[in-house]
Amino acid sequence: MNYKNISFFKLSFLLLCFVILYNQINNDSGRYILILMILPISLLIEHINMKLFLIITSACIIISAFTFGLISYETFIIEGVYLSCVPGLLLFSAKGKLKINDSIKRKNDELKFYKEELSNERESLIAEREKLEKKLERITHFYIISKDLNKNIYTPKNIANTVLNILSSRPGVKYCLITRKLKNIKDNTTRLQIFSRLNEDKKRQWYKMINNNPETENMKKPVVLKSLFDIEQKAIVAWPVNAGVNWDFCIYMVVEPEYSKTYLEEGYIFIPNLKLSAKRIALFFELKEKSRIDGLTGLYLKRYFIEKLNSEIERVKRYNTGFYLMMLDIDFFKKINDNYGHLTGDKVLKEIAEIISSTVRSGDIVSRYGGEEFIAILPSISRKSAFEIAEKIRKTTENKIFEDNNKKFKVTVSIGICKYIENAKAAELIDNADKALYEAKESGRNRTVNYNL
Repeated sequence: MNYKNISFFKLSFLLLCFVILYNQINNDSGRYILILMILPISLLIEHINMKLFLIITSACIIISAFTFGLISYETFIIEGVYLSCVPGLLLFSAKGKLKINDSIKRKNDELKFYKEELSNERESLIAEREKLEKKLERITHFYIISKDLNKNIYTPKNIANTVLNILSSRPGVKYCLITRKLKNIKDNTTRLQIFSRLNEDKKRQWYKMINNNPETENMKKPVVLKSLFDIEQKAIVAWPVNAGVNWDFCIYMVVEPEYSKTYLEEGYIFIPNLKLSAKRIALFFELKEKSRIDGLTGLYLKRYFIEKLNSEIERVKRYNTGFYLMMLDIDFFKKINDNYGHLTGDKVLKEIAEIISSTVRSGDIVSRYGGEEFIAILPSISRKSAFEIAEKIRKTTENKIFEDNNKKFKVTVSIGICKYIENAKAAELIDNADKALYEAKESGRNRTVNYNL
């Protein structure tokens, strides 16, 4: 119910009361006063408007004309009083309307302001939601990748190729490459290995810019590298993955400048999972390597040596190359155990294994074949060079002084070498090397013998 209806009901009630009182008053003076009293009472009605006031005025003039006569003094007074209020009421009504209009306008302006604020807030929330959805999509994508990496056992090359395939297809990425630091335990040097699909000239350029670069040397978190900007005149984002010795990787992405911040953020998401995968795979290869190694001498076990020998035979068949086998046996080793004890015998085995390892080339495969027997594959080598390596081992051992509880003694070795024979099996080659070793022992020990067909 609006205020107009309320005013109408109030007016109706007022007129009803007027009629009742009018009938109760019998003299003209009382009725005259009653008619005049209607004016202030009607003006006190809340939300009175000109239409309602004119109704009251008309009613009062008609009643006064009916009571006192149309041209009576009382009727003229009543008409004058009521009609004199009309201009004032019109003035106040107009001002009231202006005030109401101003108030409505202010409220409308406030509502428009709040509507714009809500609209801007809604747009801001939508933009934030889209941003979070994209971030969630990236996190989910990297989670799936990490799950796949953790599910399978990859070689370093497999990991690098998988990551390169993923990142190279990302928006804003021109290309990627991955570096791996390989540490040589023997001479304590570090070599940089690069995985990429770049040509050799570009790889050399990257190698020159990365190797011994102070900015890339000790990276611990994702970073944009300023020192590498000149390579492609684009932003270079680096993700270091430090997962242990020989498992330190760094992913370099050449990206458009506006994407650098995005890939910095993604680096913080992806690196922990990639590091976990690398550590897991490194542990697997470490355990696998330990299962191939003899615990005393640190050389390969016989089982793994046979695998490598068969692989080498297949390789020389494919590339039409050759290799030599070298078999070595410690002379009178039983006497060493009997005279000085088995602990000293173990020490002799270990030291001779070190002599062999330090003498052969880096690509040669050395194994502990039996109790005091050792065997080695010497790929792509001449007869003369193979003999020289064997002789160096023999002479180094002969000249070395061994000690046990302040007792000094010497040890000698006998060596047999044989060349790979076309279409020969692994067992046949080992037998030929063993025959040459047997001949060395039969001819006086402490010597090297070449197997002759």
